[in-house]
Amino acid sequence: DKKVTLELGGKGANIVFDDAPIDQAVEGIVTGIFFNQGQVCCAGSRLLVQESIHDELLDSLKRRLSTLRLGDPLDKNTDIGAINSAEQLARISSLVEQGEAEGAERWSPSCELPSSGYWFAPTLFTNVTQAHTVARDEIFGPVLSVLTFRTPDEAVAKANNSQYGLSAGIWTEKGSRILAVASKLRAGVIWSNTFNKFDPTSPFGGYKESGYGREGGRHGLEAYLDV
Repeated sequence: DKKVTLELGGKGANIVFDDAPIDQAVEGIVTGIFFNQGQVCCAGSRLLVQESIHDELLDSLKRRLSTLRLGDPLDKNTDIGAINSAEQLARISSLVEQGEAEGAERWSPSCELPSSGYWFAPTLFTNVTQAHTVARDEIFGPVLSVLTFRTPDEAVAKANNSQYGLSAGIWTEKGSRILAVASKLRAGVIWSNTFNKFDPTSPFGGYKESGYGREGGRHGLEAYLDV
């Protein structure tokens, strides 16, 4: 009898409510999806924004993306490095083209890509629906799909409408809302007013197609113990 743990893919929902601190949320969104060029299983690749702040948040997010620097990953001034292979770059490009073909609106800041290597500019998709491929498939690149919601129940329903369930983020000033929404999200790790922060004593893992078992903390040791 062999025990196994599997940490697999994700399509993390980053949920921003209308009372969220916008500047802090923008930094969390950027960290959530553009850290390591989006080549992170728990990346916040789906942004769910409450309708009333959609325009304000997107304006702020676009301004912030325009300041990101692409280049040598060993240079401390670099924000976004290279994609890890020609094969992965081709996959990202193909999914992004599919997003445009399905009617989502693509935006990238004007940025200079290095002449050699595998590069992809940070990319946003707006006018995204839950049926769009870019909202459903894990792209594993610097590509963010933006959806809107009106009520907390709608946010939860959209966040959970995925074959994945690895990570999620909630941005709001209300502690009661954080707890209420978090209890309904089917994700293994849920952050509040931050994203991609880890504690080695906390278990990490997913629901559904995002994995099996947990790593980290006491939960992570259980797969290796036979008592």
